[in-house]
Amino acid sequence: MIAQHQLWQGFNWVSVDKPDTHDFNQLRDTYHIKKKYIGYMRDIRERARFDFDTETGCSLLIFRSVNQGEEGLDSTEYLETVPFCIIIKDNNLITVTHPRNTYVTKLLKDVIEDTKSESQPADTLMTIAFKLIFKLNENYLDRIDDMNKAREALESFQKRPSNKQITQLSNLDKRLVYLKTAANNNVIAIRQVQVMSDADDDPLSLSTTELQHLKDLRVEVEQSREMANIAAEIVEQVVSSYSNILDNSINNTMRLLTVWSLALAIPPIVSGFWGMNMPLPLAKEPWSWFLSIIISVVPIGLLLWYLKKHNDI
Repeated sequence: MIAQHQLWQGFNWVSVDKPDTHDFNQLRDTYHIKKKYIGYMRDIRERARFDFDTETGCSLLIFRSVNQGEEGLDSTEYLETVPFCIIIKDNNLITVTHPRNTYVTKLLKDVIEDTKSESQPADTLMTIAFKLIFKLNENYLDRIDDMNKAREALESFQKRPSNKQITQLSNLDKRLVYLKTAANNNVIAIRQVQVMSDADDDPLSLSTTELQHLKDLRVEVEQSREMANIAAEIVEQVVSSYSNILDNSINNTMRLLTVWSLALAIPPIVSGFWGMNMPLPLAKEPWSWFLSIIISVVPIGLLLWYLKKHNDI
């Protein structure tokens, strides 16, 4: 669905939510968007990037936004982040969202309202784009905080983790990998903007205000990347702790089974001698059965005492 909004100073905002083939064709024909840009916008797994076309003066910025919508294409897939596309061409700001990040449209409306309330509204569309991405980046910090709380809850297990806790930790580890990768790509995309505008002869020309917003934005996305990396490292340590605890539990179980296997092997040996068809000392005494029990129990006791003394049990 395509909606057009009038801004100020002749600027227009074209919001494209949940686009279909007809919407993409309309974008291409009406605003002369290149085919490769349409391909970038279609791909739900497109990495963050920035591209500037000198021929048409069209800027494309893709930022991986946090998924606050439904799950992935099937029940076994979860998309932690979803690409959000911004195109700036002439006086048009074009935004493209997917079904899993349509909240960005409302967020941009808030950014525009806040900008209108300023004494001097932003004089460029790039400034609006930077302000929006600044807010989108805050969602990374919120998501990381939520994951840290989930990780702290998984650390408070008793004796050894349950199967449910192991599954939850595995899912958390996978989600953090996706989030960390997306944060790294976002940093690369913002750096690409800076690289294309840091010299006078570069194709992208930014004003002093835009450069300041870009500098602040780069600091924020790099902070999100570092926070994601730290959270991922801590989860990896928890995964390692889970593995060590489970290995130690298995070792203790195997040691216990081995000890009792040795201990329980003694009575069959004694009873085997008593069951032979040959005369045995004291075999015909009325208390010989109790004697066989004593002969079986004493070695077991000595074995357990020896293993306990040497810290083997």
